[in-house]
Amino acid sequence: MSVLPGASAPYRAESAICLILNAPDIEGAALQVREHLQYINLAELRVDCLRPSERARAAELSERVNIPLVLTIRLAEDGGNWGRSGERETERIRLFLRLLDSAAWSFVDLEGSRPLPEVRRAAEAAGVGIIRSAHDFSHGLLSGPALALTKLISSLGAEGSIPKIAANCASSAALLNLARASFAAEIPDKKILIAMGEYGGPSRILSQRLGSLWTYASPVEPRKTGGLGQIQPKTLEEVYRFRRIDSSTPLFAVAGNPIVHSKSPIIHNQWLQNLGVKGTYIPIRTDNLAATLETCDIWGISGLSVTTPHKETALSLADSASGLSRKIGSANTLIRLPGGWRAENTDAEGFLQSLEEAISPEVELSHKRALIIGAGGSARAAAHSLHNSGMSLIILNRSIAKARSLAEEFGAEWGPLDKKALSKLSSGVFLAVQTTSLGMPPNEKINPIPWWDPAGCSLAYDVVYGADETPFLKRARAAGCKTIGGLAMLKAQARLQFRLFTGLYPPTG
Repeated sequence: MSVLPGASAPYRAESAICLILNAPDIEGAALQVREHLQYINLAELRVDCLRPSERARAAELSERVNIPLVLTIRLAEDGGNWGRSGERETERIRLFLRLLDSAAWSFVDLEGSRPLPEVRRAAEAAGVGIIRSAHDFSHGLLSGPALALTKLISSLGAEGSIPKIAANCASSAALLNLARASFAAEIPDKKILIAMGEYGGPSRILSQRLGSLWTYASPVEPRKTGGLGQIQPKTLEEVYRFRRIDSSTPLFAVAGNPIVHSKSPIIHNQWLQNLGVKGTYIPIRTDNLAATLETCDIWGISGLSVTTPHKETALSLADSASGLSRKIGSANTLIRLPGGWRAENTDAEGFLQSLEEAISPEVELSHKRALIIGAGGSARAAAHSLHNSGMSLIILNRSIAKARSLAEEFGAEWGPLDKKALSKLSSGVFLAVQTTSLGMPPNEKINPIPWWDPAGCSLAYDVVYGADETPFLKRARAAGCKTIGGLAMLKAQARLQFRLFTGLYPPTG
């Protein structure tokens, strides 16, 4: 346990959670603290979010809650409310000075772009830690030169202030820039670095790996936070075991695009907790897998699940690969070893295991026909398993070239993913496997093959999953087909991944 400068109560400096208090009144702010108290270490009172009649009472919050408080009066230009109703800067300065003339605060957050010397002097006189912050909503700060970002962090930390960067993150490369900057020798040890948005989500969970004093958490559900990527304290602590993350904690992740729908973090983290294994598993939205792998190297992420659309790229970027992943031509798992990243494929075995569990033991797959929709990494795994089971395949894909290339590897038929392929399906199929991303967010209402009548097909398998039954499976079920959803394959391949990550078998069920 340690105490930060200006903090009135101790908390673990390795990983701390700061709750953003954005209620319109003091009673509401106190209620937000009480609702989340078991999960948080400190709280930021957004005075600009209070009703004007409540702002002068802000210091009263310290009488209602026993937790370190950060005083913030954020300007509209920095994503706050001050100034939106005509409030003047002189009024804000007076309010800062009035509130700092109390013993209510552990920290005060001041914009790095405004000197505010009188506010700074008042904070120093009161023994309040000073945060100098820079907010960027343009995507430019993290996407610009890394040197400029490092210089900004360093300048914000002048005169003993705690530098804070909160910047929109629009890509994997932008997140990598922040990860690199966090290790620059010239920036202060004590800092707060946050990448906002879905691409920046990992920075909120792994703030300790960026050297951040704390992360900011939302009192409301993420879908209501305007796309800033904020996470509720309960989720941070109960799903990711946030406050147990230190420099030696094993880290694992799933990388894909999209990724917000992924259930892999819940599944893997539950297994880690059930088995008493130290570690956490996080989601990473990825538009550039090479950049993500470098970020993983910086943060010490040792196991990576790879999902749509990066499985083939994962194999090409790996330093070594298993024979199976090379034979299939894609990898859904990357393990970081001393010699670099090693590619593995658990999709094929996971797919076959879940398929065998769904069909009767007496059913022989050999000599039956299977339709595979798509030609990406999951399709390659399915084709490998079904071909080895003796099935004859027909592969349909929007890209004719990819359909043909995959089909030639397995002696399969191929065609376009449109009505022109109907003649190839006229003799029927025993099994239909849907492997495209259609059916998962943001395309959860789309059936990739609406022109095909699945009547007569014995089994329809969709490897993707969402909150509801996918349109592909819904139509197949209505036509009398037995159906399998993507969660079956997800859990089967995840068990195999978990063993690669930890050396342990996860519980079944």
